[in-house]
Amino acid sequence: MIFAAGYQSEEEVILSIDPGKEKVGMAVLSSRGEVRFRKILSEEKLEKEIHILKEKYGPLQVVVGNSTGSEKVLRILEKMNLPFTLVDERNSSEEARKLYFQAHPPRGWRKIVPLSFLYPDRAFDDWQAVVIGRRYILKKKGEENETKR
Repeated sequence: MIFAAGYQSEEEVILSIDPGKEKVGMAVLSSRGEVRFRKILSEEKLEKEIHILKEKYGPLQVVVGNSTGSEKVLRILEKMNLPFTLVDERNSSEEARKLYFQAHPPRGWRKIVPLSFLYPDRAFDDWQAVVIGRRYILKKKGEENETKR
């Protein structure tokens, strides 16, 4: 888990959630896509964790991946009266794998194996949440650029 102590800023803070069947990946990103926090937790702990993150980071722009398990997560967010944006998470696993290996480069014999053949040795739903959050940022920046024209 990565946690930025006492992070406060005027910029938009994004809480990105990768819903799954058994667990949920979470990431907090700056509006520039910098990772401030990431974690994997059970769905039952999601609401409590969101309260903790809201206290720590202030108002959050919540984005949620739109596939497996999203219905349960969306019900939790609606119960909390938190607005959210759905983000297409197709192929996010492949992108997340690349991010995982950038942060945790292979060692030993795994260094000689092409990354496309390697699979992380732990869950990486938190990295999938990072991908979802960054997709939201890119889409939002694209929309802002179109309105400036």
